[in-house]
Amino acid sequence: MSTRDVTVLGYALVLLTALCYELAMRARSAGGTVGDVLTAAMRVRTGRLIVLLSWWWIGWHFLARNSG
Repeated sequence: MSTRDVTVLGYALVLLTALCYELAMRARSAGGTVGDVLTAAMRVRTGRLIVLLSWWWIGWHFLARNSG
């Protein structure tokens, strides 16, 4: 298994964890969904910067084509 496979597996695990969290919060109707967290983060400048950098990092590592 290459390091790329381990990295992709790690991010798949993070995504699965977020999905389970989202479904659990919706089932309890307790609020605190991923959308609520992002809404709260986007209210402050630091949160907007973190969200922007996170999207940039994901795009750079998963969507950019390899030049080799």
